[in-house]
Order: sequence, then structure tokens, then C-alpha cells
Amino acid sequence: MLLAIITRFWDLGSRALHHDESLHTYFSWVYEQGDGYIHHPMMHGPSLFHLDALSYLLLGSSDWSSRVPAALFGVILVLSPALLRNESLLGRWGALAASAFLLISPSVLYFSRFIRHDIFAVTATVLLFACVLRYIEEPERRWLVGALVTGGFMLTTHEVTFVSLFILVTFLGLAIAARVAPVLLATGGLAVAVFGGILLWFERLGVPGLPAIPWENPSTSAITSFLIRLVTHPIMLAGIAIFLLWALGSWRLLLRSKAPGESWTEWVHRVAPNGSVARAVGHALTDRTGLAWGLAVGTALFVVLYSSLFTNMGGLASGTFGALGYWLGQHGVQRGEQPWFYYLVMVPQYEPIALTGFLVGLVTTGWSGIRALLGGHELSPRWRTQTFLVYWSAGMFAVLSWAGEKMPWLVIHIVVPMCLLAGLFAGRLLERSQFHWHTWSARQRQRAFVLGALTLALLAQWFLAMAWVTAGPFDAARGLPHRTIRPDMTVVLRLAWIPLLSALVILAATAADRRWRSYAGAVMLAFLTAALLFQIHAGWRVTFREGDVPRDMLIYVQTAPHVVQLVRDLEQLSLELTGGMELEIWYDSGTQWPMNWYLREFPNRRYFGTTLSTLPEHPPPLILYSLEYLRPETDALLRNQYTAYDYPMRWWYPEETTYRAFAIAPELKNPARQNLQTDKLPPFTLGDVFRSIWRSLSSAREPNQQAKLFRLVAFRELPSPIGSYRFRLYVRHDLVPMLRELRLEQPRLDPVWAAPPVPVEKESIG
Repeated sequence: MLLAIITRFWDLGSRALHHDESLHTYFSWVYEQGDGYIHHPMMHGPSLFHLDALSYLLLGSSDWSSRVPAALFGVILVLSPALLRNESLLGRWGALAASAFLLISPSVLYFSRFIRHDIFAVTATVLLFACVLRYIEEPERRWLVGALVTGGFMLTTHEVTFVSLFILVTFLGLAIAARVAPVLLATGGLAVAVFGGILLWFERLGVPGLPAIPWENPSTSAITSFLIRLVTHPIMLAGIAIFLLWALGSWRLLLRSKAPGESWTEWVHRVAPNGSVARAVGHALTDRTGLAWGLAVGTALFVVLYSSLFTNMGGLASGTFGALGYWLGQHGVQRGEQPWFYYLVMVPQYEPIALTGFLVGLVTTGWSGIRALLGGHELSPRWRTQTFLVYWSAGMFAVLSWAGEKMPWLVIHIVVPMCLLAGLFAGRLLERSQFHWHTWSARQRQRAFVLGALTLALLAQWFLAMAWVTAGPFDAARGLPHRTIRPDMTVVLRLAWIPLLSALVILAATAADRRWRSYAGAVMLAFLTAALLFQIHAGWRVTFREGDVPRDMLIYVQTAPHVVQLVRDLEQLSLELTGGMELEIWYDSGTQWPMNWYLREFPNRRYFGTTLSTLPEHPPPLILYSLEYLRPETDALLRNQYTAYDYPMRWWYPEETTYRAFAIAPELKNPARQNLQTDKLPPFTLGDVFRSIWRSLSSAREPNQQAKLFRLVAFRELPSPIGSYRFRLYVRHDLVPMLRELRLEQPRLDPVWAAPPVPVEKESIG
């Protein structure tokens, strides 16, 4: 708890607010100031705005206070595995390990200090799933009420919670069918296969797809016409028909399994023992008091937040299904144009522990299930928990990879269940290690310690050797200077892999030999320690050292720290000139975000849109103009009375030279983004995609590629400059001397008539 509080709250306000953060903070501040809040699906659920407005009411408005609610939920997320500490769930060691993994996860840490809805949504999801799992284990009313209340809050956070609810409902349905009537699984699979075949047949016949949602003109007549066309569409009619046939057939099968004169309650008690999902669902449906309390409080949360404390009842219409429809409509827009493998290349860079836990869980869960099916024996409740976490992780990974809009903050919805799964396996490892430690002799303990220390030393040796060999001279031939391999060290680079391979051999040998198998836990703990150290290193860098410098995939189109420094200087200038914040500042639509937030304390700020053709008789002291909208004639007009300076406003990670060439992405609408690996033009086949993946993987055999990948992941050394979107500060000539006295002019921020400065890193800012 102490570590979670420190890591989530320490230095919380130093990073510049991201573009989306500035939107959320500004409208929360407007709400707190008494000007109301109207829900809009574009900015997801209303819970964030209410929590931030409350934070401003209690703590005042600042970058720091705007992130307090997110940090608070980040602490709750770290502590939430304690609810799953029962032996049939994660176990005490497993819960502790899961909390530790959530604590040091770079992506969870970074977005626990970020004003977006995802940290609220994923924390509520974990709490909901914990209540459901605890209710299955022991159907007490508190867990039922907790699940319903948390579910009501979930729906006010983010539309991704519908994916989480779908995962939960389908898992419960599959678990009930497997226990009560396994034949339903077979018939359900057959129904899905038949529907898929019909879709292929319709495609061959040239049947058009489902009608598009009328987002551009959502009038009553347009919506009515859309609903009629949707309901009468052949695909929809076929789906409804297949579902009704499956439901009717399933009902008849259930009737046959019930004894004559047996009630449904008696039937459930007969086929579903205590501790099963079916028994828990049946118990929940009969607990009218618990359902009433949970639904009442959950619905109240939903209504109060979406109606903005009963000031905007129209929010009830735009909430939930309206928001879900809006974001389903954005699927085809593909904002960001991220490829299908976006999360596939992101997760290994930052989350080796979570990814390893998922892969181990995928293999062991399937193997245990097959053995139980062939052997006819029951599986333990902990296996059910493990299966649920695998299903949750895989389902969320598949859906978010399929979605048209992929953003880095969504990765925590994938990583969090993986961390819980990794915690479960780490807990088992720690339980066994604890048992062996108490039963071993002193010599056996010494042997285990030596093996673990040797493995950790080999891993450290591999890292240091790779770091030294790849730290060669800089090559500036292709733009940004980048490291090369030390001269005549190509062979040494290949030899540097020997320590890592030796550590893997030790792990395999101890796991395969029965006499040494008990020592495999010590070797695994050494690998786990190395991974923990790597994640701490990555999380510290991306969160505290370079949180607003986009050298990581987790940082997406980030506001430059120059903006914050400029606003501080403008505050000092205003105090010198007016004795307060009355300095007049004009700004355009290209700088509106984040300047709406950062200039909120200047009452004489003025927004003028995209065009400024004339100036008043008494021109304002300062004008902020984005280079995107600045025209040459406007620039010439302003230069008569102003001195101009360029600043980076937003900058971004160089995607094209880092990960986009990993594979072909034929699903992207932009043909120029589909293939950055070869000269081949679309269309592309599935074979083309697999061949592109193989080319990327096989290129890792080259020493230069190994060095480039190592320096990127370990030290975030980029092969090309970060991109930037710039704006221009116009300072009236008579104020330039005062600005220089206030040290406004930074050493690297030259006047615009000089050569454009290279984007600077955070440490170089004056």
C-alpha cells in the first residue's frame, strides 16, 4: 500500500497534460466552476468528470489535482487482488504476487497517473470480477450487492466495459452449460458454425453488409429507417432464426434432463453442486433482497452520473447504448491507423512477466482440461479461476486487436488480467519454494541459493555484455545519430548470448531431472527477479524520467513540456505587467488544446479561431498561433509589430521506423500504411501477412538488428527523430526586453528565422 501510494502520487503534476487529458480536465473544471456538464459519447463516461470536479472542489485546480482521482484508483487496483486471496482463487502468495506485478507494471503505473477513463474502468472491472468469483465460492449477499453496484459504476466509465461484461457473461454461460448440460456447448458451436457458413454464402451471393448507423444525421426518421433496414436485413433475419432454433432445441434438451415432477430448483441442486457457477447463479436469482439493493444502488449511480446530478436528463439517452453505438461507428474510422499487431509488439516490450504468465496459463489450462476430459475427473476451483483469467486475457487481447481504434492506454485492459494470472502462478511457485525451504537441509538450501544466484548472475552478465557491445560510435548518416556495434565486435555480440542460453539450460535441466526438480523454483525465481528489475527500470523511465518525451510506445502524441514552461513564464510576465493574471493573450484553434486548460486563469484570454487577418488599434501583447493554420500573409502582418518564437506543442513516437514494418496490415483503409516492409502494393493475402512476419523474425539473426532491438527496448534509443507539431509565439516588440529579463527565451528555443531546432529532451530544457 505504501509503495502504491508513493509511486502513484509522487511528482504527480510534473508531466505536461496530454491532449486528451487537457480536454477532460478543462470540462471537469468548467463543471466545478458551476457551468454544468453535458455527457457526450466522444469523451466516454461521466464518472471521470465528476471525480475530477470533486478533486478541484476539494484541492483546487492544477495538473496535480486533476490526476489525483486516477492515482487513487491506481492504488485501489494494486490492492484489489487481496479480495482474491482465498486458496480456491489466487491464494495468499498469489494475491501478494499479483499486487506486486500490478505495482511495477510500466503500463499500469503510467496510466494510473493519466487522466483517462481506462484506469477507472479496469479497476471497476477487477472489483466486479472479484465479487463474482467470491460469490461463486461463497454466495453471500455482500458479494452480490457489491457486484451489482460495481457493475453500475462500470457503465459510467468507458465503453470497453461492455467487452468485459461480454467476457464475464459468456464465461458464466459456458461454465453453466458445461456443468448442467454439456450438449448445449456442442449445439451452440454448431449454431455458430452454421451462421458462419451462411455469412460466407451471402458473401458469394453478393448480399450487402449491415446498414451503416446514421451518425451524420441522427434524426427520428433516419433512425427509424435504419432500424427497419437492420431488422429486415437477411443477415439479421438469419441470425435471429438460428438463435431461436438453438434456444428451442436447448429448452427441449433441458426438459428431457429433468425428472418427472422435479422442480427447476431441485433440478439445479441435483446437477449443480455447491461451489459451481450454476448453483451460484441460481442462488443469486432467488435472493430478491440482495438483487433489489444492488440494482437500486447501481442504477442510482448510473442515473446520478449520466444526468450530471439531475441537471442533464438527456444524458440518460446518450449514455451506455448511445455511447456504445457511437464507438462501434468509430471502428471503421480507424483513428490512429494502428495495425493488427499493435499490442502484439507493445506488450513484450514492457510486460514480460504478464506475457509469460499468460503463455504459461494458456498451455497449462488447456493441458489440464484435456487430461480431465479424458480421465473423467473433476477439476479444482483454482483451475476455474485460472481458466477465467486466461479467457479474460485472450478475449480482451482479441477484441482490442480487432478494434479499428487502438491506443496505448487500452493496453492496461489486456495487461491487468495477465498480471493476475502471472500472480496465480507466482503464488504457486512461492508456496512450493516455501515448502521446500522448510523441509530442506542446510546443504540443500545452499545448493538452491547457489543455483538461483548463478542464474541471476548469468542474466546480468548477458545484459551488461549486450549493453557494452552495442554501445559503439554514433552514426549520423541517416538523420538522428544512433548507436552502432563497437568496431570488430560482431562475433563478440554473438558470444554475448551464451550467458542467457546457459541460464535457460540450467532452468531446463533442473525442471527435467527428477532429483533436481525441486531446485527449479530457485532458478525460476531468479528469472522472475530479473524481469522485475527490468520492469522497474522501464516503468521508472517512462513514468518519472521521460513521461512527456515520446521515446516509448506508451506515450502517444504527448504535449511537450515547453508548453508548461511557457505558461509559467507568461504568468510571471502577467504579474510584472498587471499585478495579476489580467495579461491579454490571443490563441487560435490549433493551440486551443491544451491552452484552454493552461490559460484558464487568464480572464483576458481570447480565442480567435483559425484566421487572423487584421489587428486592433492596440494589438494584444501575445499571440499564440499554430503553424498548421498560420498563413504567410498573416505571419508577415504580425512580424511588423511582433517578435516570433517557435515551440513544439505536441510530439509523437516515430512509428514508421520502429514497429510498423513488423508485418503487413491489410485491414487498414490507407494503402500507404498497409505495407511498410516491401515495395509490394495491395491487395494482400493471408500468405503475404505470414511471410512478412517471418521476414521480420528472421531478420533478428542479423547482429545489427539485434543491437538495434536491444538498444530500443533497454534504453529507448530511437532510429529516427520524434515527430512534432509546432506553434508560434508572437511577442510584441516592446515586451521582448522584459521577457528576456524573465528568462522566457530558452537556450534551445531560437527565433523562427533561425534553423528549426531539433526536438529537445526534457533534461535540456532551461
